Amino acid sequence: MLEFLIRIRATHEWPGVCRDRMAVVLTPDGWDCVVTAGWGDHRVRCDETEVAFSGEPVGWQLSFEGPMTQETAERFVASVAYQVEQEVGEPVEWIQIAW
Repeated sequence: MLEFLIRIRATHEWPGVCRDRMAVVLTPDGWDCVVTAGWGDHRVRCDETEVAFSGEPVGWQLSFEGPMTQETAERFVASVAYQVEQEVGEPVEWIQIAW
């Protein structure tokens, strides 16, 4: 399972997103994804892959369940990271934590 963190660049902390804004901020623009039910604070389905978002003290943890290439997953995370950065008004970074 691919897993990533999106975190504040300077402090390595969780970039908080209001619950009522999660669907807008954590669902990447331009991707054919829909919000779906399941574990996590937010979850989307993109084709055959589900991505669960969990707000942790160290950042937003993204867990990919299902088929998605490494390159596609990285583009997905970069897109969400950009939206999070725009929402919180602070530079963020993303790192891969599991392959």
